[in-house]
Amino acid sequence: MENSDYSCSGVDSNSSLYGSCSLDENEFDLQELGKDWIPDCPQGVKPLLDQIFKNIEEGFDFYKEYGRLSGFDVRRSSEKSDKYGRTIRKYFVCSRSGRPDSKNEETENQRRIRTVSAKCECPAELVLGLHNSGGFYVKKFTEYHNHPFAGRGGMQFLRCSRSLTEFHKRFIVDAAKSNIGASRAHAILKSMIGSYEDIGATVVDFKNFSRDIKQYIGKHDADMIIQKFKDIQESSDTGFKFEYRTDSENHLTQLFWADGEGRKNYEVFGDVVSFDATYRTNRYGMVFIPLIGIDNHWKSVTFGAMLLEHEDNENYIWGCEAFKRVFGSSPKCIIMDQDLAMKTALKFSFPLVKHRLCMWHIMKKFPAKLGTVFCAESGFMDRINKFIWTEHLTPEEFEQGLLRTTSRSESSNFYFGHYVQKGDTLSEFYLCYQSAIEKQRNGFRKNTHYDDYTPNIVTGKKILKDAVSLYTRTMFYKVQEQIKAGGEDIVVEYMSTLNKTRVTTIQDPFNKAKSFEVSVDLDTHTVECSCKLFTRVGYLCSHAFFCLGICGIKSIPRQYVSNRWLKNAVERFSTLELGEICEAGSKTNSKRVKTQDCWFEFQGCLSDASGNPDILDYIKREICSIREHINSTLKKSKTRLNSEQIEEIIDSSAVEDITIQNPNKSTNKGSRKRILSGAEKSIACTKKSLRKCACCKEFAYHDSRTCPEKRQE
Repeated sequence: MENSDYSCSGVDSNSSLYGSCSLDENEFDLQELGKDWIPDCPQGVKPLLDQIFKNIEEGFDFYKEYGRLSGFDVRRSSEKSDKYGRTIRKYFVCSRSGRPDSKNEETENQRRIRTVSAKCECPAELVLGLHNSGGFYVKKFTEYHNHPFAGRGGMQFLRCSRSLTEFHKRFIVDAAKSNIGASRAHAILKSMIGSYEDIGATVVDFKNFSRDIKQYIGKHDADMIIQKFKDIQESSDTGFKFEYRTDSENHLTQLFWADGEGRKNYEVFGDVVSFDATYRTNRYGMVFIPLIGIDNHWKSVTFGAMLLEHEDNENYIWGCEAFKRVFGSSPKCIIMDQDLAMKTALKFSFPLVKHRLCMWHIMKKFPAKLGTVFCAESGFMDRINKFIWTEHLTPEEFEQGLLRTTSRSESSNFYFGHYVQKGDTLSEFYLCYQSAIEKQRNGFRKNTHYDDYTPNIVTGKKILKDAVSLYTRTMFYKVQEQIKAGGEDIVVEYMSTLNKTRVTTIQDPFNKAKSFEVSVDLDTHTVECSCKLFTRVGYLCSHAFFCLGICGIKSIPRQYVSNRWLKNAVERFSTLELGEICEAGSKTNSKRVKTQDCWFEFQGCLSDASGNPDILDYIKREICSIREHINSTLKKSKTRLNSEQIEEIIDSSAVEDITIQNPNKSTNKGSRKRILSGAEKSIACTKKSLRKCACCKEFAYHDSRTCPEKRQE
């Protein structure tokens, strides 16, 4: 074996990855073997001696493209200058040139992190020299390598094959607006394109881009968000209003904002506003409080929002005062949670406004106060719900003060939680907030669009047709249920007429056969019912519709038609003149709109092709031709991020001098590890399987340690 020859051959004779060699085994050397690793690439791609380039960058781009097609990376190396400082010679080498780093080697006393080095003293290089007539020429070109090249599966990991395009960057930011991180965005893009190799960037590149944006925002965060609000106010939405406050060290502590559309919505739907804090929405731990109401489609609508440093009286009072300054009026009723600081602030700032507790917060107290096992096993919650969630309560039947709500705040907090996350900067948080608002308002426009469609009418009553012409589709169905119920099985117990006012006592079989008293003024059509449904929700009850019917009144009295439930309520009843609202940064958005139009046309071409191979080949040829034209006429954009690119992508600009410091890190209750509530423990308990208790010998959710009988003993 000592004198035998060592031979090797490539896997494929036509492959650019493997050549052939024949060496004596004793003379086997990696440096000698490297002379047979020669790239096989198309004509016109390989550098040639004396080839002229306009400048060093053009030469480097040419060599980098040659490396990309061949399966290896290149990097800049040393250069030589003359006495005037001009570069007269520039070296470009294979990325695997040089000796492996010794700092990662494991020593006797200290273990190093297990890493690898790509360097293997590869001799391949390209040397450019200064040409007498200007530009640079290829002075030396070594095409031999001492390592294999990347194959199809490894091409995506080469630096020259990885570059975040404008499309990539926009996709990452747009995905982040919906709380989709870099890793998931990369996976989604792979599904869209077809393979990881065709993306053009790795998941690490995506993560690094998100990191770079956060790093760029850095200390400018508070300044950027305030400047953004000023730009919106001056250029795109003159109805946009905001207020903020800083502490003695100029750190941002409170921020309140509402755009023009939110203020118009408040003017029409702002009779009831929900205040409820949510957490884990930004990196500073500031409390996020969206201001929520109900629109004319019975859906949640956001009027504005605030960010507060702490949950204390001072912060909440500032927020309430900012609310009054921005909206110019107070609501009729405010729904809140059981936060004592908020309660104090509301009493101070809105002394004449009714304050009510959110029913969701009340209900979750039962398991905490009565015990999770008791609420889970006794059926108490089912029985108590029958009393609480009824439309007709009297003080004798249940404690006075309970308010039936649909937990608008909690559902809205959950809704916004899909868009924001605790690591967001303020600039990123506002982008995500806007994305959530856009979806909400798009749903509003959808519901408004379908108001023009005629809903199904269960009867031919004129009063029902009157309701169709007035209410939105959602509200019509609610009113129709009342009108329908008013014509079924209601029993008249007593009726009297005095001074043109007819008083009727009726029995409602759908409400435990309770009796209700309804009075109708035959002249003014004023109607009052003891169930007070109109007072609570703003439309008449079935008892009122029944009595209007027996009085011969065939249309809804207009004093009982609330403006907030009507079609096109905002356009008809808002008095705010805000001017035309346009998108911020017309130049930037114009470029983005054109990009979206091009993407739409491209997708349309693929759709029209319907998978026809000939047409797809035609589309590809034309696109390649267009791309060649673009590359030949336009200067290639830089792949590295710069401030202009970031500011354009996040639609915020940083000022040179920091005038407002970033908020301090807050330690509100939502920023700490959350403690499970009694309700959550109770729910978790009900999900457990029944097992036999060793103490009471019954199948239950408890065990011998928590057995009720054991505790009684």
